[in-house]
Amino acid sequence: MNDPLPIGYDVAALGELVIDMLPAGSGPGDRLFAAKPGGAPGNVAAGVARLGLKAAMLSKVGPGAFGDLLIETLGGAGVETRGIVRATSAPTALAIVSADAAGERDFIFYREGTADTTFAAADLDLGIVRASRVLHLGSLFLATPMSAEAQRLAVLEARQTGVVISTDVNFRPSLWSDRAAMLATGREAVATADIVKVSEDELRALTGVSEIVDAVRLLWHERLKVLAVTQGAMGAELFTAKHRTRIAGFRTTVVDTVGCGDAFMAALLAGLLGSDLTRLEEADLLRIGRVACASGAVMAGTAGAMEAMPSLPLINALLGSAEVAH
Repeated sequence: MNDPLPIGYDVAALGELVIDMLPAGSGPGDRLFAAKPGGAPGNVAAGVARLGLKAAMLSKVGPGAFGDLLIETLGGAGVETRGIVRATSAPTALAIVSADAAGERDFIFYREGTADTTFAAADLDLGIVRASRVLHLGSLFLATPMSAEAQRLAVLEARQTGVVISTDVNFRPSLWSDRAAMLATGREAVATADIVKVSEDELRALTGVSEIVDAVRLLWHERLKVLAVTQGAMGAELFTAKHRTRIAGFRTTVVDTVGCGDAFMAALLAGLLGSDLTRLEEADLLRIGRVACASGAVMAGTAGAMEAMPSLPLINALLGSAEVAH
């Protein structure tokens, strides 16, 4: 399993794979849901592949139709799936998704004892880690002992072999009974990363500071190259050691916001991989950030996540025609 691969990957994503149960109508006495493949790291892997880069996925799914759906969807997007392990009995994780009138989503997770929580260090294909330019992580794998050990091993391997580490904090408060423990996983994930994405709310939660610049300064460490702070429909801010660049969001008709942050993350990684991380200037950040924000806006206009990650033509169409939000 750990033999070096003959080809390389631009991004290897490590983390949870989840079936999102999205609202699909209701009738007298019933409510219908559609099973959609998801999980933030998997969405990012699919998004990177949809943008023409080589991506691989490292995770664990359960037996049966839901595990099949995740693997088939990732494979159909062009993602290498040999790093996805199949559990013999533990089920695939579920997320019940609801959305308000503005398309903002809420999640109820069924993740206790699921396959991804049992992803162990022995399940980790270190060959994929070594063969990748970027190892992309979240913080959720740090919530359970076995997957936390695997993620820390992957980080160690990436550090020893010069692989860039990317992190999307991506807190899911409903999964945590201990807020302090949740924040600790986020801080650990940030501390190991070269590239970080946080929402404005996550940034404030991690630091206890309301002013964005001051909060970024508290999280900044010597290995960090880029920190992106997303602000929903209003866009994002990108920080390096030298620059703070504001990118406006794009006006779009919102269907739902599931996967918008993951689409942003995938486009951000694609843009950064096409640049020199050690020499990013404000013009680079503006160009990369506009594509990332447009990718998130395209995602907001469709239902589902993994199977609907935006392609470059769709992103470019929005960049060429859409108005920015103010």
